[in-house]
Amino acid sequence: MTEKEGWKSEETIRHYQRTADITIPGRRDILLKIADLATAFVSHQPRILDLGCGSGDVAAEIIRIRPDTLIYMVDFSDGMIQLVRDRFQNNRNIEIITHDLNKGIPNSLFSKKFDAVTSCFALHHIEYENRTELYTQIRQVLSDDGLFINGDIFIGESPSISEWELNNLITWIVDQAKNKLGINRTFEQVKQRHLELAEKQGDKPGTLRDMQEGLRQAGFQYVDCVWMQNRHAIVTGSNR
Repeated sequence: MTEKEGWKSEETIRHYQRTADITIPGRRDILLKIADLATAFVSHQPRILDLGCGSGDVAAEIIRIRPDTLIYMVDFSDGMIQLVRDRFQNNRNIEIITHDLNKGIPNSLFSKKFDAVTSCFALHHIEYENRTELYTQIRQVLSDDGLFINGDIFIGESPSISEWELNNLITWIVDQAKNKLGINRTFEQVKQRHLELAEKQGDKPGTLRDMQEGLRQAGFQYVDCVWMQNRHAIVTGSNR
């Protein structure tokens, strides 16, 4: 099964929804921080582009903070697109677009300017060779004072440190599964399952430096890491 077939699978989508908060340390904090940053510097009605929107958790947090926000949501998975259509069917301020971000930003969006572009645990699925061009296009659709906010998974530059971080994550997942789901699995079982899912879902995390350098190459003047825990971080790019 290819990575795209993996994310088009109902089984994969259901598994992610069921386990995301258990397998991703600090996920709720990441969602809240992304939503807060996306709206923090906007006095007018915000216009936000959410890339790799998944089931719409970032959008839901943004709407909770600023109910008047206009949000354009992009994802390539038909299953995820249907979830967000059902979830936000009564919100006229949301536009949903099916599109593969490996092909860049949808052409229809280049005529618009966004106060923020957000993404959460999506861009590590983009092929490495496509990332800097995607960051460049993100900068192009941002307003002059706009902010790009990406919460994602990263690997360490040192192979030994990266493996140490992964093992810490697996230990945490083992404890979470036992304490919250009543599931008893060994470290080895959970690690094997985690690696199999990562391959199935097309995970290709890079280093934090990779992304920071890519954003600067794309033309962002300021690049910041505003939050980090284990292998997860929030990185921003802006020109303000």
